[in-house]
Amino acid sequence: MPEFDQAELDRLCRPAQERLREAMRDGSSVDVVACFVRLVGMVRDIADLYSRWSVAMLSWLREQHGLSAAAEAVMYTEFWPAVAPRLDAAQLDIVQSALRGRDDALERRMSLVAETGDADAVVALWEEVHQACDIAETLRRDAVTGQLTFVTQRYGAEGLESCLRHTTDLVWAPRMAADLAYAPADRLRNWAEKMAIGHNGSVRVRELSDRWIITLDPCGSCGKQLLTGRYEPPWNFAMVPPGARVGFLRDDISVYQAHLAVAHTLVPIERTGAPWPAISCAGSAARPCELVLFRDPSATDESYYAQVGATRG
Repeated sequence: MPEFDQAELDRLCRPAQERLREAMRDGSSVDVVACFVRLVGMVRDIADLYSRWSVAMLSWLREQHGLSAAAEAVMYTEFWPAVAPRLDAAQLDIVQSALRGRDDALERRMSLVAETGDADAVVALWEEVHQACDIAETLRRDAVTGQLTFVTQRYGAEGLESCLRHTTDLVWAPRMAADLAYAPADRLRNWAEKMAIGHNGSVRVRELSDRWIITLDPCGSCGKQLLTGRYEPPWNFAMVPPGARVGFLRDDISVYQAHLAVAHTLVPIERTGAPWPAISCAGSAARPCELVLFRDPSATDESYYAQVGATRG
């Protein structure tokens, strides 16, 4: 028997604006602020991941290739020929409040807006905060991808895999352990919410007898990069050399997408026996992609192992 009907699955994927309007309709200003804080927390979580990832890559470079290599990678991210729009003073204040953990001012502001009873104003404030944070997140993601490009061009596919294994230990392994401690249905709730809010795209979920299929459109951060020309001039971010397992044995995987092969596939298979979660990467096509949560991860289809040259069991 299915654990969710389709209406429940659709509700898991509702966007931030809908969640805030529900809080306005069904709760008090306190409920609206609590919803807002949760939404900002999910945005912060993604932005924090990029910061940790960047620092973890620099630590790998320092350990494996010396201080000069790490310093060179830092410089690589500082002089983009084109960047996202600069933050003005008001946006910078919002970003500092949201991404650096100083939420009191934003919470007070949202509380005052919520007390007016104007749902449109509540949504407008969220969109103002989200726009500023999205610019900051984009810059952080570009910085990470610039460093991945540096590693790939300097040290090849083997260096990229080694670097991503190092960053997986520091960044993704603790997240994986926490996620796998939840019951399957709770894992689905968490993943659907994270994709719908943290990755700012359209998300839908289908339930099959043994799994849930989460479809992202566009395909998360990877797709946004491709759709905005990050692998073309003037950014010129790199693709993984053809045939490497860090590139799913394919020739159309970006250096950013390579973390899916390592942090979500290779390392989880080695440590838990299954991908975390199973992923069908769209590659450079930037079409909608799928995350697949098996109720029993040990029953994950063999095809998800084969894409990195592994076998189940």
